[in-house]
Amino acid sequence: MFNSKKRLCVWLVIVIALTPLRVLASDYYSVQLYFGLSIPDGSGVTMKQWDAFLSEQIVPRFAGFNVVDSVGYWQGEPERAKIVTIVMKAASIPDAEAIARLYARMFHQDSVMMVQHPVAKLEFVTEKEPERSK
Repeated sequence: MFNSKKRLCVWLVIVIALTPLRVLASDYYSVQLYFGLSIPDGSGVTMKQWDAFLSEQIVPRFAGFNVVDSVGYWQGEPERAKIVTIVMKAASIPDAEAIARLYARMFHQDSVMMVQHPVAKLEFVTEKEPERSK
């Protein structure tokens, strides 16, 4: 007869065994960092300052990423912003957090929003069609 601890262990083994391996093996995340370009004193981060931050802080830490110009709203007011999207392993998330903290400190931001999504599939599609088995 199973006691409650043994039942729990058996239940956990069954749940783990039935969980798709892709979920267990995947440790990639799509991380988006939202960098506001307004400074509380009424000025803004210049493109020269942004480019320097990008080349000195983000480029050395990540091999590939995407930057999008954006207009966001903060407390009902529009604000120019940059959205940086990086696909990374979970172990690199602290690097993204460090970049966000540094930007907030350097440019007197209340915060930098960081959004993380698990990546279900990561694939580089080339011009060639995959060979299909006959």
